Amino acid sequence: MEDVAGNDAVFPKESYALSFRDCYAELNGADSFKHLQHNHSDAWSVSISRSSGLFLEKATVSFLNITHGTINGAPGSINRFEAIIYPANPKIPALFIMTDLTNVEDSGRYIILYTDLIIQDGEPREAEKELFSGAAESLCGRHGQNFAELNAFIQGRSTFGGSAGACGLMGFFEERDIPFIDDVMNMAVPTYRRIIELHAQDRMRDDDYTRMYATRARLVEWMLVESLGTRIMRENNIPIAVIEASSFPPVVKY
Repeated sequence: MEDVAGNDAVFPKESYALSFRDCYAELNGADSFKHLQHNHSDAWSVSISRSSGLFLEKATVSFLNITHGTINGAPGSINRFEAIIYPANPKIPALFIMTDLTNVEDSGRYIILYTDLIIQDGEPREAEKELFSGAAESLCGRHGQNFAELNAFIQGRSTFGGSAGACGLMGFFEERDIPFIDDVMNMAVPTYRRIIELHAQDRMRDDDYTRMYATRARLVEWMLVESLGTRIMRENNIPIAVIEASSFPPVVKY
């Protein structure tokens, strides 16, 4: 597999973006997409597609390629796919999913997968987390993966500024595990739609938004200060504006 994104002969696959874009178009409207954003240098390139609407305040898919870069000080490359959904309703958790193929000179070639919910309003959200973890655990069973071990990677951490649902998966994989990752990608949108359906009758109050903005402020701080992904992007001179476009929440109020 070459270090280029854009079709299913490489990893991550371009097809990973399709179900997310279809979901965004259905919930926000086909006209909700901004122009595809491209940024690049001699060492990296990124493409970001963003939908903004009354239902999904910000929803993105992005592909990042770092070629001839450095990963924690060692020569290396990364091909990354990320999708993140921030619903306008504070009571609906945000969705994050990322996978990348990393190739580092001193440690070899490996795949990372991370998917989780981001709790926007600080409530327990047990029903939402159970839906997400149940779908993930079922897939692990079908593919011979250990859900408890993959979920343990995100337990007890300050991921997403302490707002992670800790109900998803994080782990290191080999290329033989790509069929499992394919199914995780295919699971994400249908499961998230079921979570959205739990909130069909929600009525919001001002304090719901106050809590959401506080959560988003902590999330931005975490992305800037603690996120390993951000550190690698900075290490390769990728502007903060790229991280903001692909990953930051849409509105932050202090």
